[in-house]
Amino acid sequence: MYESNKINILTSTVMILWGSIGLFTRYIGLAPIQLAFSRAALAALLLVIMSDRKNWSVRKFNRTSVVMYIMSGALIGMAWVALFYGYTHTTIASAVIIYNMCPVYVMLAAPIVLKEKRSHVQTGVIIVSIIGLVLIVGAPGVGENDLMGKIMSGISGLLYAVIVIMNRKIKAKLSGTIATAIQMMGASLVLLPFVLNAGFVSAVAALDKSAIVLTVVLGIVHTGVAYSLYFSTYHQMKSIDIVVYSYLEPVFGLLFGVVFLKEPLTRWQLAGGLLILGSTFIGENIQAGRFTLGRPKTKLSKSYEE
Repeated sequence: MYESNKINILTSTVMILWGSIGLFTRYIGLAPIQLAFSRAALAALLLVIMSDRKNWSVRKFNRTSVVMYIMSGALIGMAWVALFYGYTHTTIASAVIIYNMCPVYVMLAAPIVLKEKRSHVQTGVIIVSIIGLVLIVGAPGVGENDLMGKIMSGISGLLYAVIVIMNRKIKAKLSGTIATAIQMMGASLVLLPFVLNAGFVSAVAALDKSAIVLTVVLGIVHTGVAYSLYFSTYHQMKSIDIVVYSYLEPVFGLLFGVVFLKEPLTRWQLAGGLLILGSTFIGENIQAGRFTLGRPKTKLSKSYEE
């Protein structure tokens, strides 16, 4: 019982941390690409330090898998740039819900890319989620760049869907910490030329102390520590528990935006969010066997570490 409670607390803490990322982006004066690079570089450094040196033996690595992880890391970096743009140009509620369309994109691509048969339940989830997406995108905006913020949030979700599919094709799996460290390195490398060209050093130098602290916290706590905690509990949890907890992230993100930033939450956003999150949640439960409408083969989870 104690161990179960510990796992629940740690996993809930991780979801709260990830749910608050949108809030942090609003208080850090860096451009989305600079913020994404900072997060990836700090996380990579911490994960390498925290990992067991023995696990970095060259003999334990599969070259093809490492290349795939680096490539998925590069996509993670670009996905973060798009999501951070969404967080800063539309409401956090809209950004986080649209981004969470990722499982739907995986379902759409699975029959073609993964050669998996789509069930009637999955088809229903796709239709309902698209209706929800239309409601959110069509909801009144909060500024002249609101629509672009929503579009970038959608691009982020698409990129995460590609990452999920790529990671499922990696045959030689590395440990969660090592795989994430390599992905963070890949994200840092692909973003480095762009941030240097965009005046990253001068931008960081211009930050006040509170913004610097928040940036470090985002990279170290929200990414490095959070992923370490997540992987320490991941293999001790049932699939359905992982599914349930993964939906806490967008819920906390939405709440943080409404409570701390006083962002408006329209009936259209709420309806769209319920359609998207509700339908994908039901689809996940069916896949995990909680419901009895069938068991679709396609894994819906947006976690790119699968």
